[in-house]
Amino acid sequence: MLGNRPARTLIYVRAHGSNRAILTFYIRRRNPRMAEQAPTIPCTQPAEALVTRMLEAAAYPHPAADLQMIETHLSWVFLAGEFAYKVRKPIKLDFVDFSTLRARQTDCEEECRLNRRLAPALYLGVVPISHDPATGAIYVDGQGTPCEYAVRMRRFAQQDVLSALAHAGRLRPEEIDALADLIADFHATAPVCGPVSDDGTPSSIRRTLEDCAAGVSALSTEPPIVAATVALLRKHADRLEEAFASRRRGRHIRECHGDLHLGNIVLIGGQPTPFDCLEFSPSLRWIDTMYDTAFLFMDLLAAGLHGLAYRLINRYLERCGDYAGLAVLPFYASMRALVRARVLLERAHQLDGTPDLAAKLRGEARRMLDLSRELLRRNDACILLMHGLSGSGKSTRAAQLAEAEGMIRVRSDVERQRTRYVAAVDRYLPRAVERTYRRLAAVCKLGASAGFPMIADATFLAERQRRRFFSLAHRLGVAVAIADCVADVDTLRMRIRNRMQGGLDASEADLHVLDAQIATQQPLNVEERAHVIPGEISNVVPYIRGREQ
Repeated sequence: MLGNRPARTLIYVRAHGSNRAILTFYIRRRNPRMAEQAPTIPCTQPAEALVTRMLEAAAYPHPAADLQMIETHLSWVFLAGEFAYKVRKPIKLDFVDFSTLRARQTDCEEECRLNRRLAPALYLGVVPISHDPATGAIYVDGQGTPCEYAVRMRRFAQQDVLSALAHAGRLRPEEIDALADLIADFHATAPVCGPVSDDGTPSSIRRTLEDCAAGVSALSTEPPIVAATVALLRKHADRLEEAFASRRRGRHIRECHGDLHLGNIVLIGGQPTPFDCLEFSPSLRWIDTMYDTAFLFMDLLAAGLHGLAYRLINRYLERCGDYAGLAVLPFYASMRALVRARVLLERAHQLDGTPDLAAKLRGEARRMLDLSRELLRRNDACILLMHGLSGSGKSTRAAQLAEAEGMIRVRSDVERQRTRYVAAVDRYLPRAVERTYRRLAAVCKLGASAGFPMIADATFLAERQRRRFFSLAHRLGVAVAIADCVADVDTLRMRIRNRMQGGLDASEADLHVLDAQIATQQPLNVEERAHVIPGEISNVVPYIRGREQ
């Protein structure tokens, strides 16, 4: 985006995938020229002079090598040595008013406040920019009356942005795990929307859909594909109205990041660090937590990283327990793909003078529209029961299947621990076990109803528990199968001892629990054996669904 810069840099606002580009369409729809030349309001320091002086090393109180400037529709970002400074343009539009110095200062402060939630090491604060009338000199964070304000940030290496890592094939599972945990914890503590707000209501979600659809329709050269995609989204929006309302009642509409895609996350000290949230548009930030997460899920799918996409969503769900969000995840991910298509089409429109590049972008937009429909049409619903004693390898195999097959896994070991005020030793008592299996069944019902293939990861040593899930699958009209995991007793004991010594696994089953399982287990009956999947099967979901047809 910035040409052949040195590796140590900051791409501050990326058009690729950003919700910011939706706002460009709002301007363009009213006046096509406004997207390229926003109205400038007079300020104490003329814009041209400010930009010129900010590109001089003398303006900064520190070494300012490799001085560069990035211009967006709303800001100038100055790259100066180890730091970056983001200065708002003095503009007034229908969705933002930066026409006064106070308004620009307030937005800088808001950007710092919001982004420090997830990136405190990047966002260093708001600094004044002063002007010497006698010499015309500009001083960043210096003495004198401020003529502007800037958000001061640390610069970072472009190759450490997750989009670059994904493109280079260097995005690792452990980074996805850390990111999922971070987002889940962030969402858990984010403020909840107030009762009088319109955020997250079915009507507000519909408005977002229609605004984005209008932008895609205005820019696309393939009307039938756009129409098919938008019609499918509208159909699902109608069907999900009660789900949207339920999400709001369930306190899932929160002050989120709003623009959480791979291009807005960087590794800092090896830790994924989201930055550049949507500070200037509350309506795009106060959203369903699952809509926030759906951007990353979609982005990984679009990058061809299906295994990591399902690793992310499974880890996120395990961390926060929000399996009810599966009902809206396909719609929200599809919406994110539509947003990405709109952004690509906007960029193609701006590059009409270079037909080859514009055509490539339109091809990418077509791919995103295809993904948008695919996300809504996918229905691989089935239920796979893991079966076996503790230590038999159920969870390992379930995790592998979840990534390889695009499945949602719900683990008894994790769900058992969500029970508050129950000591670990009591979590294997009959009443607690029954409660855990009911929870697994409820989650499988939610996921399968949304079209996801589900994995119930538990021992399933009691016939009545297996029967419960077979009955559930029958009521839902989905296929059911069993993955039978077997190991000799010595191996089981060794694995459990190693697991307990490591202390990192969610399972609390010790050797006493294993002994009780061995003594009370009820082997699979003949009918159940007919549903066991062969160990050598590579495409498990098609096999399960195909066998039931």
